[in-house]
Parts: sequence; structure tokens; C-alpha cells
Amino acid sequence: METNNSQKIEVSKQFSVPVEKLYQAWNDPQQLKQWWKPMGKDLKDVTNDLKEGGEVRYTFEDESLVIAGKYEEVKPNERLAYTWDWQFPNDAAKNAAYKLTIEFASKGSGSEIRVTQEDAQSEENLHPNENGWEKGLSDLESFLGGDQPQGSSGQQEQSNAAAHDEGYQGSPEQEKVGGG
Repeated sequence: METNNSQKIEVSKQFSVPVEKLYQAWNDPQQLKQWWKPMGKDLKDVTNDLKEGGEVRYTFEDESLVIAGKYEEVKPNERLAYTWDWQFPNDAAKNAAYKLTIEFASKGSGSEIRVTQEDAQSEENLHPNENGWEKGLSDLESFLGGDQPQGSSGQQEQSNAAAHDEGYQGSPEQEKVGGG
């Protein structure tokens, strides 16, 4: 734990693709819409202005969730740091603000991503998201490997919903970052 009382989690995963391809899948709106589905929601719109001070904004299918932020650091194929504010227009009690740092690195013929999520307010809000990030990175791996990410078909969605409920124990905070 850091001395400024900031809480954080870190999740990393290795991929069998070049770092440039990994970085593109993380940032390209069309690719992102194919693999990233936090809380089982499809992305409707993505704004991703990859420059310091640039806007990042994700609007989901039924507009019941918006994630918005600003880039603080952009080093293509190496590092992104940005604010990450969850906005639930229909349930403000679920709103939360985080900071994300995403690091990309070449590893042999492949690559690695490390996601660090920080919350200066509450460890309780933060740590359940670790499972969500692991799920999201697994879906990214499936996407980059040519497999269909979990939750992309009705039958898989039902199976994932059951596993999701068991693994997350039904807490809305735990559903946020990964698929569903």
C-alpha cells in the first residue's frame, strides 16, 4: 500500500501477438467493441483521443453506463495513464472514480499487458474489480487469437452468467471491468 492511502490492484497477461497489435486492440474502437463487455454490456460508442489531455469515453448499449476520463500520459505501444470515472445515470450510488495505468511490453515474440487500477477512496470498491480485469484480459486474448470472446453467443452468455454469479457473488462493484 502506498503512503498516500491509495489502493490499487494489478493484473497482467502475456499474449502471443506483437505489442503493436495488443496496443491497437486495446485502443481501436472497432476492435474494443468486439472483445470488451463489462457487466455483459456491449459498447455503443467510443471516444478515444490518444493524447495527453485527450478524452476517453465509453457509452454502453442502453446508456445505463458511461465511463469517461482524460489521458494523463500517452506513450504509444508502451504506456497509457488516464482517469476512469464510472457514471451510472440511473443509479448514482454506483458511481466511482479510478485511475488506470496500462503498460504494454514486448516479451520475446509476444507481448504483455499490465493493468493497474487505483482508487484513493476505498479498497472495498477496488479489489472486486480484479476478477473483472482477469475476465476482460482473457476475452482480449480470445479476440487476438481468433477465438470468439466468451459471452458473444447466447449459450455462452448463459453459461458465463452462472459462472459470473458464482465468482463475483453478485456484487455490482465486481461486475464492472470484465465481461459478464
